Amino acid sequence: MSPSHSFTTGKGAGNRQNRSFPTTQQGADHFATQASSSPIPSYPPQPLPPANGKAPYRFDLASLLSAGDVAAIQQAGKLVFHAVGDTGDYRGRQQDFVAALMTADADAQPDTEKPAFLYHLGDVVYFAGDIDKYGDNFYETYKEYPAFIVAIAGNHDCQPDDPEDGPVDPNKQPLDGWIQNFMSDDPAQLGSLKTGAGRTQMDLPYVYWTFTTPFATFIGLFSNVGETEAYFDQTQIDWFHGELTAANPNLPIIVTVHHPPFSGDTEHSGSTVCDNTLNAGFKATGRYPHLVLSGHVHNYQRFTLDTKDNDGNAIQIPYVVAGAGGYTNLGKLQKIGGKYPTAPLTLKNGLTLEQYDQTNFGFLHLEIDNQTIVGSYYSAPYQVGTVPPATLVETFSIDIADRTVKTL
Repeated sequence: MSPSHSFTTGKGAGNRQNRSFPTTQQGADHFATQASSSPIPSYPPQPLPPANGKAPYRFDLASLLSAGDVAAIQQAGKLVFHAVGDTGDYRGRQQDFVAALMTADADAQPDTEKPAFLYHLGDVVYFAGDIDKYGDNFYETYKEYPAFIVAIAGNHDCQPDDPEDGPVDPNKQPLDGWIQNFMSDDPAQLGSLKTGAGRTQMDLPYVYWTFTTPFATFIGLFSNVGETEAYFDQTQIDWFHGELTAANPNLPIIVTVHHPPFSGDTEHSGSTVCDNTLNAGFKATGRYPHLVLSGHVHNYQRFTLDTKDNDGNAIQIPYVVAGAGGYTNLGKLQKIGGKYPTAPLTLKNGLTLEQYDQTNFGFLHLEIDNQTIVGSYYSAPYQVGTVPPATLVETFSIDIADRTVKTL
């Protein structure tokens, strides 16, 4: 392993650093996976900020990690990373608990399999993405986490101030906290001085962006402020089609979007708009993802969609919700016959609920090589002041060439 590896030095490309050293009622036929109505509160779509870079808003792994790190990943033949969303709820310390679980997972891996980054699936800071909450609920939370953190924005990252929560800040702009911390001009700028955390800000190109790596292309969408339904303007839709088309045909495509297309929970459910927008993009370009990752719903759910590509070939697409990252109240699924469903559960239109965890907080550990994407979900019962060993809930494997998904 390169001596410049960020796990052991905290250092990445361009003087960036990740920390200082040392230092998750009805029958099955009516089990809904998409909402029929939007709950209160409801906000109009928020305007997007100026970009931090030029279209098509791409960010390469070599801009994040040192050259030695990237070379080590290529030599190992595997990209390892974490994924989770919905973390920074200032009402409790569950986000610290999940961060500690991920830190322990990273520490336990051999040098050649350390997570290269955490891909945050949105809702970094509740409830309205306030700049003044980033210190305690992001930088302090990940003070000891040994990987860099990239992100897409969630609805709470761009939510306006709610008058019921207190005085409204007249100077607040949509996404200003997320912009300051994830679209910084200077990736060597410390994110928080008061916490003493060593993590610097991130210089992502835009609120929707493409992450290019040697093993996969991540296309990250911004689904705006709705509590249930996603929103995408035509400019982003056009960009999405363009990035699907431009993605390296020799690498798997991972689509990330905060609002899940499918969810069986009773609070948020899945977004029809998100589902329709993604499907329209896949059909228009003929490029179908190998994996769709979302947050928003405060639990873990994995679905498999059996469908066909534009040539009529049968393919399977896994849709994974990983939103048990620290929001204090975990979401519950609908009941069938008065009981929570038993997975796997066959649903309508080729959809299967493969597994879920609504009891504990947790995170995804993913590994990508030239043949497979392997996802493992870990969780643990929340405890104050201690972190128990995480339990493996499930492992699934995606065959990149065959476009099939298996539960291991």
